[in-house]
Amino acid sequence: MADYSTVISRRHDKPTCRQHTADFANLVKAFIGANYLTMSFAFHNSGLILGMIGLVIIALLTDHCCCLIVKVKEHMVNRLVNQYANQKTPINGSHTDIQSFRLSVEKNLGYGDIGQLILGRAGTVIVQICLFITQFGFCIAYFVFIGNAVYHMFPVEQYYNVSTLTNSTQGNGTFNLSFLDVTKGVQSTGRGIVMQSDSGFLNNGSHHAASDSVDIHNKGLHHSKPMLTTNTNPANVSNHSIPILSHDTAPPLELLVLIPLPIFIAFSYVRNVRSLGGISMVANMSIFTGFVAVLCYLIIGFTVSPKVVWVKWATFPIFFGQVTSAFEGIGVVLPIHASMENNRGNFKNFLHGAIAVVSVVIGSFGVLGYLRYGPGVGQMINQNLPEHTPLSISVGITLCVGILFTFPLQFFPVIEILEGYLFAKGRIFGPKKSTKLLDDSESCTDNEEADVTTHLLKKNVKLLLPEPVHVPDSVAAWKRNLFRTLMVTVAAGLAALLRSSFAYIAAVTGSVGSTMLAFVLPCVFHIKTQHHELPAWIIAKDVIIIIIGVTGGVMGLSSVIITMVE
Repeated sequence: MADYSTVISRRHDKPTCRQHTADFANLVKAFIGANYLTMSFAFHNSGLILGMIGLVIIALLTDHCCCLIVKVKEHMVNRLVNQYANQKTPINGSHTDIQSFRLSVEKNLGYGDIGQLILGRAGTVIVQICLFITQFGFCIAYFVFIGNAVYHMFPVEQYYNVSTLTNSTQGNGTFNLSFLDVTKGVQSTGRGIVMQSDSGFLNNGSHHAASDSVDIHNKGLHHSKPMLTTNTNPANVSNHSIPILSHDTAPPLELLVLIPLPIFIAFSYVRNVRSLGGISMVANMSIFTGFVAVLCYLIIGFTVSPKVVWVKWATFPIFFGQVTSAFEGIGVVLPIHASMENNRGNFKNFLHGAIAVVSVVIGSFGVLGYLRYGPGVGQMINQNLPEHTPLSISVGITLCVGILFTFPLQFFPVIEILEGYLFAKGRIFGPKKSTKLLDDSESCTDNEEADVTTHLLKKNVKLLLPEPVHVPDSVAAWKRNLFRTLMVTVAAGLAALLRSSFAYIAAVTGSVGSTMLAFVLPCVFHIKTQHHELPAWIIAKDVIIIIIGVTGGVMGLSSVIITMVE
């Protein structure tokens, strides 16, 4: 049997500087999103030293497995080309046909197709489930992020409940509050500090009659912020413990996370991802602006928290899930590699550089944020910015705009997978499959890139090319729009339930979906396709990575569940 694996697709022009820049930028953008905001909290879960070591290991594994999945794709392309070239049919007698076939396969063979070629239908299902979990998790997190960002823009009222100071009452039934220094131990708020007695609110330093009863009203206080703290200063308070209550002026957080729902529903009706090019540019600029602003704040006036922990094994699996999720580009590595038609020789170097840049970015946020705030770091680092200042509000708005316009790009793969199961030919709500056999006289109606594959199917050539799944135009648009509305609403409902768990959503998506896509499946596919050719140490290496991915994923998911339950 002849070997046509070395047949080149076409003579490529030398890539220009602009193409080099675009290819490298695409790889960097593929691996970095809004998850860098959770990296400081990730280091809080791992400890500083363990987190730095873990970040390097995860980055190296991600880089290696991305190269591995590309290598597996190239192997499958060569196998298919050889199968096609050695078929005794009149359509593959020249190198021109072989080149056209290679071009079509290189451009259209995706992660799910590779899974089907190697593991059958189960391979496609596994890949699609992992992609769905990862992308849908990001969509839920976007609702949570915007809701929390808006919530923290509202001012907070803090006040003393002076009705508890029964020991400081004077004979005439009034309080002597001259000993009280209300400015100590109280965080700055947008509305100042007021005091409350049983008769109502008091301004700072005012005197008001009160009863001897103790009645602290928590009604209306938001539970996602501390409702009650105790400020005890023996010098100023004469050994009195003074409760400080915080009253949020913001609406309930579960309602705020629903703010983007109408916009996200409108975005979900977009049918072609190419029409989102302008939206993607706005999203990138907004996220980058917020990134620079937060980073500058972390650096300016930087101090080290005395409560930094070096190693935390107990919650390290949560760190593993968060960081794996932060390297979110594994699902688009193959499309980017396919798009680098005349520049694939530089793919590995660009990938190494992109992973290095992303590692430095998320590592910087993780280390600087954790060093500065220690155990007080928020799940999103922007929550540690001074509240109700022009800086925090502008950063919050900028990041919300970026997340808002990133949503349709993340939601598109989710809806594409689900609609394929529901509305494709022969599926639950799709048209019935036609049993009519195609004959040689029928002309191709697909685009030029798909002509070769279509012609092969018509000629009944026995190749393992996965048949692409698409929704026919005969499916009513209102059915698809109704389903998309339902899916966005489901994401919003889950976000309302998980409104205070932004970092843990990232950890779950990383532990379940990203570890499978990034670590486990590339190694499984590599062993499955080339185990007869691989030396023992390569197989052992792949097995070790599989064990790391499965163990880290299971422990990460378990740790998140235990932490959220507690």
